[in-house]
Amino acid sequence: KPVVDVADQEILTGRAKHGLDSMVPFHFFADNPFDGRVQKDHPQETFVFIGIPRTHANSNNWKISAKHPLNGEFELLDYAKGIETIDWDAMNARDYTTREGKSVCMAECLSPKAVSANDFQQIFVKSDQDKQTVEAMLRDFGIKCWVNTNTHMFAN
Repeated sequence: KPVVDVADQEILTGRAKHGLDSMVPFHFFADNPFDGRVQKDHPQETFVFIGIPRTHANSNNWKISAKHPLNGEFELLDYAKGIETIDWDAMNARDYTTREGKSVCMAECLSPKAVSANDFQQIFVKSDQDKQTVEAMLRDFGIKCWVNTNTHMFAN
C-alpha cells in the first residue's frame, strides 16, 4: 500500500511554515491525541509504533519541539536542551482537557532525515497476526528488530 499522510491540510501547512515538512516526527508515547484520532478515523488499517533509542536521536542531531509545534509558541531545540525543556510531569499526566496538557503530550522528537529500519530499536503491534507479518517483513529485508504485541498501546 502507498504511504498516505493522515494529517489534515492545516497541520501540513503549519509544519511547512516551520520547516518541519522535511523532518520525520516521533512522539514520546503511544495513543496520544493525534495517534488515537488517526486510528479511530481509520479502523480498518493496521498500525505499528516504531521505537528509536534516545541515544540514536541524540547522536544524530535530532531536534525537539517541547510542545505541539503548532501551539503558537514554536521553538525547535537541540536534542539535549529539548529533553530538558519538556514538562515531563504534564506529559505523564496525559491531561487532554487543557490546551497546555494536550500541547505537551504532542511534543515531538524530529529526525532531520528518513530513519533507516536498521535503526529501529523495537516495533509494537496490536495483534499476534500483525507481529507475524512484521517479523516476516523484517526477515525478508535482513533487519533484526524486537517486535512486541501490546494491545494497550493502541486505540480501542
